Amino acid sequence: MTTSDPRIEVNGPGDYAELLPFLIGHQPEDTIAVHGRIATGVGTGPTMTLPLPEDPDTWQPIAEAFATQFHHITHDHGRHDVLDIIVFLCRNPRPGQSATETAESMRPLADYFVDAFNKPRRAPVMSVIALIDNHWWAYECHLPGCCEGEPLPGPDDPNSVTAQLIRLDRTPGRRTSDITQEFLPAEPEDAADLLRALDNEGAAWAQHCATPSDDGTVLQATHTLLETAIRDFHNGATELAHDITARLIYGLNDEWAQDHGLEHIEDDDLPHTRRLWAFLARRSLPPYEAAAVPALTLLAAVAWRQDDQPTARLALQRALTLAPHDELADAIHGAINYGLDGTTLLPIARKAKAKRHARTHSSDAYEN
Repeated sequence: MTTSDPRIEVNGPGDYAELLPFLIGHQPEDTIAVHGRIATGVGTGPTMTLPLPEDPDTWQPIAEAFATQFHHITHDHGRHDVLDIIVFLCRNPRPGQSATETAESMRPLADYFVDAFNKPRRAPVMSVIALIDNHWWAYECHLPGCCEGEPLPGPDDPNSVTAQLIRLDRTPGRRTSDITQEFLPAEPEDAADLLRALDNEGAAWAQHCATPSDDGTVLQATHTLLETAIRDFHNGATELAHDITARLIYGLNDEWAQDHGLEHIEDDDLPHTRRLWAFLARRSLPPYEAAAVPALTLLAAVAWRQDDQPTARLALQRALTLAPHDELADAIHGAINYGLDGTTLLPIARKAKAKRHARTHSSDAYEN
């Protein structure tokens, strides 16, 4: 949930279309955003986002689930002051598709959100706005030629919402695609070698999961690799050998190993662990993207600690798209939506570290 500045003047859907990047901290692409309008100040209500799914067959259940979640979170967080809802549908035109065709293709999604929010005890929808190729559409307007493909004003227009916010030292942030470059899969020059390493480690991981009798040995090996990689990145490393990379990507899928990674959430750890988790996520090439969920979640945790909510949210959205029921990703995502501070992670990480040390000492005592 994010807020804007109550001193700005917003009149109508076109102004709200300009306001959106300032509400969520980045310029959205292929994104759904929901903003709760309140009486005390324009843009000061709660705002939540999620990726806009490609498959139209998923749109109705997504709208219902998102409306339910938004209602629960705002009310659980004590926000009973939401007057009505503004829904933003942001999409890049697909190949061979015009912006107008893109807007028309999303009309059913707009209707699903109106129906989902208009249920009893939920706030009604004031406006559904499509943002496509720097133009906006308002679906509730039925006047021919009105509110259809209107261009967004540039920051050089002194009366624009964008100009007002820039004068208040606010920024619309980076584009979604610029942010996600940090963690989306990126092939190195010798991608074939990396893919072989991922394939080999994936097979070894599947075998380990099927026969967990060697759990302690495999986990200790992951801990050792992880500590070495963190130390190397702390000392300036920017990449790892392919076999080590693949082992860490899969090794972090162990809950204890992921907790070990989460331990490195103290202030001094953040710059180099962020680079390590992002590197591992980028090296989780197709068809092995799902193995990147722990690295994406750890990256989000670090970004949240650094007060970089746009990166944290987008990394978590990708993690939850790949693994919708991942407990840690879902918990961190919920904490951010509830407006909690990233320092919330510190006692959790310290408790995980204490448990790991106790477990290690217990194993040593048993062996001796």
